[in-house]
Amino acid sequence: MITALIQDAYRLLQGEISPETGIILDMEPKEALSAAQLLIKYDLPEERRIRLLSIYIAIKLALLRHQDCHLIEPGDVLTRQVLDGDYLYSFYVQLCLSCEEFDLLTHLAPTVKQIQIKRVDGRPEDERLEKAFEVFLRLEHHRNHGERRAI
Repeated sequence: MITALIQDAYRLLQGEISPETGIILDMEPKEALSAAQLLIKYDLPEERRIRLLSIYIAIKLALLRHQDCHLIEPGDVLTRQVLDGDYLYSFYVQLCLSCEEFDLLTHLAPTVKQIQIKRVDGRPEDERLEKAFEVFLRLEHHRNHGERRAI
């Protein structure tokens, strides 16, 4: 079930990313495993799980593209890494908007920015992404569960 969820999320992403970018989803599936396991814990429609995991993967890919840019010599490789990462950051925003995941975007955007700032300071805290994703799922679950009780 988890493997299928990850594969479906990758397929969705690959289908949405402009082929002109040449971006290949080369992230190891294990990088998405913990987020997929989180999603399985919550009562969500399968299509939404796929969308949410796709958004998570897009952010994770952007982080990976920018991860070691400071170690790469100026040139085509560095330019490609920076441009791919920048595209993926804007792509996750676009994906949130097109999927109408406004609450997720609002919740994750500050965290993504904090991760970027911490990296510049030489203190990467990439684990913040998974924690913020988990908090979002928990808050949404409680919000939806509370609404059902009120009805």
